[in-house]
Amino acid sequence: MNTEYIKNYREKELRQYVLAYLLIAIACIGFQTHIDGANSVTFESLFKMFFTDVFVGAICVLVLVLNEVWPDKIKARILYKQMPSDTVFSDIMHNRIDSPGFDIDKAKTLYAEFGSASPNKQSAEWNLLLRAARKAEAGNVIEAERLQLMTRDVCMTNVSLLIMNIIAIIVVATVNCDIIYSLKMLGLPIIYLSVMFFVTKAAARTRAKRFVSLVVKNDVQEQTVKERLIQEK
Repeated sequence: MNTEYIKNYREKELRQYVLAYLLIAIACIGFQTHIDGANSVTFESLFKMFFTDVFVGAICVLVLVLNEVWPDKIKARILYKQMPSDTVFSDIMHNRIDSPGFDIDKAKTLYAEFGSASPNKQSAEWNLLLRAARKAEAGNVIEAERLQLMTRDVCMTNVSLLIMNIIAIIVVATVNCDIIYSLKMLGLPIIYLSVMFFVTKAAARTRAKRFVSLVVKNDVQEQTVKERLIQEK
């Protein structure tokens, strides 16, 4: 399994997301400085803009570090409340799983003993299927795992940025003794992050469900092939 490929989203998509926020924040700060200055931009206003831009840039660097502090349990609680793998076999038994490409009736037969198992048991059994898919280097599972981790961490990056921006508003307001100025400079980025939290959370939940379903699909198809080979013999 190419673990480097699975984790390289941290060097690519995740950094691009942080960079996109940084550019949006700098543009908003510059635009607001232009509006406040009207036809004449003073040295003081340029200094405030520069200070705020540098501060926002520092936030973006710190956020990448803060992301490593979040425990997996907290990430799961914020994004999913309950991991899709905790109820995967119950969902199969009750036809509540997205099942394109595999026989749901076959899956019910294969996993009948786990349909009423506890969430921890279901998740443990599903993880065994995941390990088997990794060992077999199933390309579709590896790609799905990468996308699931990427969307999860993008959402958590959004949470980190939101927290740090609230702190930034307080700091900038304290330094300038002007809460209105601080809200004008960083209010729009806060709105952007608030909207993107729900967007990235929805994407992370969708990717997680697809990933869980895909692992099951691979196992069902593998078991079906094995049964056919036995019958042919």
